[in-house]
Amino acid sequence: MKSTEKCVTNGKPDNGYLHWRWQPAGCNLSALDPAEFLRALRGKHLAFVGDSTARNQAESLVCFLSTVSRPETVHRYEERLGRKFWRWVFPAPHNVNISTYWSPFLVRAEGKSEDYGMTQDTVFLDALSEPWTADVDAMDIMVISAGHWFPHPAVYYDDGVIAGAFSRPDVNETNIGGGFLGVYRKVMRRTLEYVNAKSSGDKLVVVATIAPSHFDGRYAWNHRDACSRPKPYEEGEAEVASTEAELRKVVVEETVAAAVQRQRWSLRFEVLDVTRMASMRPDGHPGAYITKDAFAGRPVPETVMNDCLHWCAPGPVDSFNDILMQMVGASG
Repeated sequence: MKSTEKCVTNGKPDNGYLHWRWQPAGCNLSALDPAEFLRALRGKHLAFVGDSTARNQAESLVCFLSTVSRPETVHRYEERLGRKFWRWVFPAPHNVNISTYWSPFLVRAEGKSEDYGMTQDTVFLDALSEPWTADVDAMDIMVISAGHWFPHPAVYYDDGVIAGAFSRPDVNETNIGGGFLGVYRKVMRRTLEYVNAKSSGDKLVVVATIAPSHFDGRYAWNHRDACSRPKPYEEGEAEVASTEAELRKVVVEETVAAAVQRQRWSLRFEVLDVTRMASMRPDGHPGAYITKDAFAGRPVPETVMNDCLHWCAPGPVDSFNDILMQMVGASG
């Protein structure tokens, strides 16, 4: 697990985020049982594909499962942005593989997504990215979690020609039709069509809706108070922003369409709808506590590095995996 997500080790002083749990109205959501989860996944490959929120969820899950069985890291590719592809194996009797595939646009992209020193991306809408595409048929359970990179400045190519741009006044290209939301829908549709076409056996495909970040707009992102709220929002205190609501809508609609168009009954498409529950949890991010013993009891300086996008582990991200466990159990 990335050290930035180890909020307890890093000295995050408010620990209420460890104790709040999401409980949907009208039903009981059981906490994930690591031994039961490994039994349900015996002999299978669970893959998380997408941006760093996919990796965040995967690493939290692996950490939790390791309380009953210690996995071996059998492959890792860490060049450039880092943690681009990892695979853990839980040994016999489980024989469970869990992998992460860095693919923030789900299609091939060059630029900031490969090098943070750059300021924009070039995205190829008709080129689904390796290596996840090569491995898709071997994935028994596939969790797709991507969306945070789509509002970034980019130029888009489709079928070898420039299809447009988004937030790029420096280039002489028209804005892409539908903006970044149109791009997101096109990419999500092509991704799910590809999975449908290339999956020959039983498969559960889980598409996560976006989990909003919680940078406080009253401050600069690196101000000590930009990510310091110590408790969840109360009901009605905060609403899902329009951008996140539209991104969620795309996932729901395209996943439902994929389920209708699936080629085999053994291929299931499900939505992991985390947008609302995640929007309520500004307390669950690392904030300024992204290194071990971050301030060692000293006052937090006014200017800090803040992470108000990813989740502490343990923390709210565990609820995502509680729901995933129910989906896995339902798939038999």
